[in-house]
Amino acid sequence: MRKRAPFIEQMEDAECGIACIAMVLGYYGCFVTLHEIRERFGLSRGGSSLLQLINIGSGYSMRCKGFKAGFGQIKNLPLPAIAHWEEKHFVVIERVGTRSVTIVDPSFGRKRISREEAEARYSGHILCLAPEESLQPRKAKNKWRFFIELALKQPKWLISILGVSLILQSFGLIAPQLTAYITDHLLLDSSQDKFAVIGAALLSLFIFYELFSILRGWFLAKLQSSMDLLMMTTFIGKLFHLPYSFFESRTGGELLFRTNANVYIRQILSNRMVTIIIDFILLISYAVLMLVRSTGLGAVVIGVGIGIFSILIVTTMITQQFASREITEQSRTQSFLAECIYGITDIKLLGAEQHLLGSWSQLFRNQLSTTQRRSIWISLLDSFSSGIQFIMPLLLLWAGSGAVMQGTMTLGGLLGFNALAAAFMIPIVSLGSAYTQLLSVGSYLQRIHDVVEARSEQEEGGEEVASLQGKIEMNHVSYRYSAFSPYVLQDVHLCIEPGEKVAIVGPSGSGKSTLAKLLLGLYRTTEGEILYDGRPIDQLEFASLRRNIGAVLQDTKLFQRTIEDNIRMLDEQISIEQVVEASMTANIHDEIMKLPLSYATIVSENGGSLSGGQRQRLLLARALVNRPQVLLLDEATSALDNLAQAEIDRALSAMNCTRIIIAHRLSTVINADRIIVMNEGHIVETGTHHQLLAQQGLYYQLYTNEEEKKHDIAI
Repeated sequence: MRKRAPFIEQMEDAECGIACIAMVLGYYGCFVTLHEIRERFGLSRGGSSLLQLINIGSGYSMRCKGFKAGFGQIKNLPLPAIAHWEEKHFVVIERVGTRSVTIVDPSFGRKRISREEAEARYSGHILCLAPEESLQPRKAKNKWRFFIELALKQPKWLISILGVSLILQSFGLIAPQLTAYITDHLLLDSSQDKFAVIGAALLSLFIFYELFSILRGWFLAKLQSSMDLLMMTTFIGKLFHLPYSFFESRTGGELLFRTNANVYIRQILSNRMVTIIIDFILLISYAVLMLVRSTGLGAVVIGVGIGIFSILIVTTMITQQFASREITEQSRTQSFLAECIYGITDIKLLGAEQHLLGSWSQLFRNQLSTTQRRSIWISLLDSFSSGIQFIMPLLLLWAGSGAVMQGTMTLGGLLGFNALAAAFMIPIVSLGSAYTQLLSVGSYLQRIHDVVEARSEQEEGGEEVASLQGKIEMNHVSYRYSAFSPYVLQDVHLCIEPGEKVAIVGPSGSGKSTLAKLLLGLYRTTEGEILYDGRPIDQLEFASLRRNIGAVLQDTKLFQRTIEDNIRMLDEQISIEQVVEASMTANIHDEIMKLPLSYATIVSENGGSLSGGQRQRLLLARALVNRPQVLLLDEATSALDNLAQAEIDRALSAMNCTRIIIAHRLSTVINADRIIVMNEGHIVETGTHHQLLAQQGLYYQLYTNEEEKKHDIAI
């Protein structure tokens, strides 16, 4: 069998390059996960270049060399190789034939395309990789381990289901015996004295079968509920504790799809784990009984069963490819629709409803087309197995009639054997179906493992922060998104004293918001350290630290809950008096009281029912409700007029807490104790408003431009 590269699906659009690296490494026996590559090398938000892929491959002991080559030259290069595709994508070229080309696309899987299509899509650049002697083989991780461990934590339900199922299936062994007995002793012998006894036995068999079926269903429901609770709690708990950067690079629709995939996997586990065990036991039992009754006929039936099972196993690779493509298309369609729903305001503003409807329609058609092809393929397999099951009893009657005529087998024995053969075929088909399902669930597992294997925001719990004095230090802090990205912040040194009001200003893209996220621990410094009250931030528990910091960022959201719930964020320890106090400080209390249900008013998703100023003041109230000693505001009052801004500023000044204000509108930070001016990731100026104006540097230019715009608008 030809050696093939494993299919490793990209989890986001920018990951096609590293997914191809992982597939080529897997081809040479070194299996690495996308998560490991991300952790080790980072991932540029715009994707990877060939040079970056060379650096990653070299880091895994691979000799890498990029070429600019015509498509006709590829067959002379060592394959598999990574090709630049359609000027925006990477795929693995596995084999180049005379008429067709086999590629492994990290977004769709393995497929064979015509040579003409491959030439049209090939961008002209290819990366060849070959293992060095130092390459260490690594086995692929067991994708099922996480779920099997969870399932095995419910031993009493598993054992109960297995026991009841075995009793149920034992009735299947009784049925052929009764068929033979009834035929030989009632139909042929016309023995009426046993008629009532056999009728009572059949009724008892039916009653017991129904009771055990109900009991099995009850046990199964208990197992599924327990597994759902354990799996979803573990999965969502892991998801919530992942770093902020994980959510930045994935859509909400994609993460919801992965969450729902847990239910599908649980169905496979809870139903199939026990079924597979029972099917194997039944196969052996039925095979032995058939061979005992008739060695010749038994061997024929067993041979046919092995043939059907072999065909089902051989065809599962095609089934898996169909399933993988269907899951990918479903994920894309759901992600696109979720993105459209979240961004409906912008869609309406641009009048782009019809355009986006067309895009969604095309994605949905692709999904339906893939589902249709998979359904046709499954129906073909089902029709084959059902056809065999249909004709098998007739063939056995035909083949066994000779034995009945010769007297070596009774008619009842032949009918009983027929029932055994029919029962034997059921677990054969069931096992083939189970194997197909286990393979098809691989795409779901890969998406789940993207969450399960990701490193939590804090692997080890840090020191709990009970309170803060408010001193913050940044010592030579630098930050970049990946090993291949430019520095967003570089060598930032800053010390903020308790109670000081510091404003951070600068042109767009100067690194102000990134600095805020570093202070909150949402990003981790690439170099340098951040200290709170002299303690490094990495040694502090992030959750308790953030509870002591009131923060409003540009992308902070409101939830579809009551105003009260939005302010206290379901924290039962926060009283309504604290909520009102925070609202008054944020200058939103009077407007809340004018609403029909005041603090019980439901806020629409993301605050769509409120004005921009109201949303910002509600978010500010949320930041203030814990009476924080550090307040970090990133454009938190940009939607307010100068009068409302001044009122809020006076209220905040009375709190005597450390304040870090990030603002574009310089008129709002004139009274700051210190103004930090940033440009291209560096601190370029520091001082008060008047000191910075006197320097006539960048701050002077920004402030002068702002005043000129105000003057032009006034005119």
